[in-house]
Amino acid sequence: MTPLSYFFDTSALFKRYVNEAGSPIVNRLLDSGAPCYISMATLTEVVANLRRLVDVDQVISNDEFKQVKESFLGEIGAGTLGTVPLTPAIILTSLEICSLRYVTPLDAIQLSSALSLGDKTIFVCSDLKLLHLAKHYGLQTLNPAEEDWLKDLGV
Repeated sequence: MTPLSYFFDTSALFKRYVNEAGSPIVNRLLDSGAPCYISMATLTEVVANLRRLVDVDQVISNDEFKQVKESFLGEIGAGTLGTVPLTPAIILTSLEICSLRYVTPLDAIQLSSALSLGDKTIFVCSDLKLLHLAKHYGLQTLNPAEEDWLKDLGV
């Protein structure tokens, strides 16, 4: 049997770098040693959202931005986070997803990337609309912000 792996969309992964509801679950999963993946598109989304915290929300400094960005990219370099490349097959699947119902382009790419990993992958996400869509496509899902998961994992 193939071991479980986790695919993190940006809404969940961001909890690793900014303390929010669900951060303990995300940290526990990423520190567990289980295979964890993100889409290559997530790199741009995370960095852009971190920059938003400096320029728009003004809740972190430029130095904090640099530290968090370095930590994020370091986890990719260290192999804590594997990346799913944006292949033609993933783009074609994302087009099919977008053709069936309205979904943002990046959400379609996130979902398509997770689907490419197979049915032993748990889709970790905090976006309720995207979680519902992932379930529709047969993925196991985990919303780290749900208190039930905190109890189940003993956090």
